[in-house]
Amino acid sequence: MFTLYWEHLAGSIVVQAVLEEIGAEYRLHYVDMGADAHRATDFLRLNPTGRIPALGYADGRTIGETAAIVMLLGEMYPETGVTPAPGDDNRGEFLFWLNVMTTSGYMTAARLGHPERYANSSKAIEEVGAKASVDYDAFFDVMEEAIAGGPYFIASGMTALDFYVTMLTEWHADKKSLFSSRSKLGALCKAVNESCSYKAAMKTHALPLT
Repeated sequence: MFTLYWEHLAGSIVVQAVLEEIGAEYRLHYVDMGADAHRATDFLRLNPTGRIPALGYADGRTIGETAAIVMLLGEMYPETGVTPAPGDDNRGEFLFWLNVMTTSGYMTAARLGHPERYANSSKAIEEVGAKASVDYDAFFDVMEEAIAGGPYFIASGMTALDFYVTMLTEWHADKKSLFSSRSKLGALCKAVNESCSYKAAMKTHALPLT
């Protein structure tokens, strides 16, 4: 039995969708970041970075960082194919794009959603937000070209990459425009939104993403 320490955050959606997809037993433990619960001594003992999501094992150990959790779960449940196993021809491609999404994609979304965290003056905050909006669309242009499957990111079928890139689109202010010029991305997100695993995660994370 796993414990998913979650908040209404993007990474929590991805991890819960993966837990659902692999059929793992887990319980949800809400960490109220608005009340600074992620900075509480008890939580910092579990995850010294204070970041969400985190995944607790039955034996009391806990790991953080979405990409690390995703890879761990995939390797614990290799038969599900949610992450390509060592030796799989698609593993290198998967690892490459997972890291692109967690660094370039996620951080661009963070700049877009919270430009005030990256600048001080009103003018600079406005400029950070405007540049993030341009960079966000450019990121999705790269995703459109990289999608190899029909409709999934990797031709062999659905993986955690599909949950991750779909989650990243949740921040976009104009999804109609986003998908109108990126048909492969639109088809991928449609398929993921119809999956039981992603639906379950989005039901948990019913509040707007922050």
